[in-house]
Amino acid sequence: MVEIARFPYPAEAQTLIALLQSEGIACYLRNEYTSQLLGGCVDLGGARVELLESDAPRALEVMKNEGYLREDDLPEEEEEIQTVAGWARHVPLLRNLPMEKQILVLLLLLAVCLGLFVYLGARFSSP
Repeated sequence: MVEIARFPYPAEAQTLIALLQSEGIACYLRNEYTSQLLGGCVDLGGARVELLESDAPRALEVMKNEGYLREDDLPEEEEEIQTVAGWARHVPLLRNLPMEKQILVLLLLLAVCLGLFVYLGARFSSP
């Protein structure tokens, strides 16, 4: 997956996603929910439109034809599009999940650990 565009708010990305999907290009909006929930508190970098690296040249051409890109915004031929990757790629269970689901899994694990801590603390502290 590669990032093709970034918007401050998810609603602004929806027109681009609709345009790309109408051209037969499958794409995904990363950070949609987290930027809505935490956008005012934490800088997450906005909502990111991502797609397969093999679809990137065609998507850039569509974006240029529809006025999303100027000629100087297009990457140089020798410049590579950066692959979107983070620390979660090293965790097998989280590797293939979108960001929202990764956060939910981590929160669930945290809740289970806290529950066990409270349960065991109450069990061993009572006479």
